[in-house]
Amino acid sequence: MGGETDPIRAILVDDERLMRQHLRRHLQDHPFINIVGEADSVATAWELIAQEKPEVVFLDVQMSPEDGFALLPLLEEMTSPPSVVFVTAFDEYAIRAFETNALDYLTKPVNPERLKLTVERIRQDRVLRRVIGASQPMPGSMASDGHPASTADGSADAGLRLGPEDLVMLSEKPAIRMTRSREIRAVESQGNYTLFYLEGVTTVLMNRPLRHWEERLPEELFLKASRSLLVNAGMINRVVKLTRDEYELHLRGLSKPIPVGRLAMQRIRERVSNL
Repeated sequence: MGGETDPIRAILVDDERLMRQHLRRHLQDHPFINIVGEADSVATAWELIAQEKPEVVFLDVQMSPEDGFALLPLLEEMTSPPSVVFVTAFDEYAIRAFETNALDYLTKPVNPERLKLTVERIRQDRVLRRVIGASQPMPGSMASDGHPASTADGSADAGLRLGPEDLVMLSEKPAIRMTRSREIRAVESQGNYTLFYLEGVTTVLMNRPLRHWEERLPEELFLKASRSLLVNAGMINRVVKLTRDEYELHLRGLSKPIPVGRLAMQRIRERVSNL
């Protein structure tokens, strides 16, 4: 693996030549990414990876005769497998991509601003891999909260702040729910857990403390109303005063208001001037 300032070696895997050209053209704006080859199938991609040893693979999902996920078992056999960024025209593959610990997920056609975030994640992933390599953790090592020491989905512990359009993976056992950051109404602390307020009456309880989400959710959207509550400021549509110290916070699309105190209301008004 190269030094921190060396370009990151990447390959593009897509069975459509025009789509490879499209992605290559956008990646030219990021000289930190050095494209060392292209492949049009899982078989040719595996040969190219063995030859070039890239640090990251931009991998299309829908290919013929095998889809991109067929490459993953082969990568698992490598001592130092490359990171994977899935690129596809269909959002429906996002959940499966994150379940496989993909570094990121891009939809076609590639949005230049979204690609900037992906490149930054690739940068940070290199740093993270170096740190993990230096500490030599045991395979499958767990952090103190019982989660993997490092993961690669949109809500990972890699220290990457999400953007408004990024998908957040919320576990609702036995299912998994995906929602964009901007669609989250509020996040409330429940001890070592957090309760996500989504549209309507939907709530999801997550096994992560509020501190984790305070560091992960977009700063431009979420404000910390109190020690136990993060609120999506753009979703606030009105406030009802009950007493001197009690208020009801009404959020767009949320069926029930959230009770807040006077100090929380002061913080909210500092951020949202028209309340």
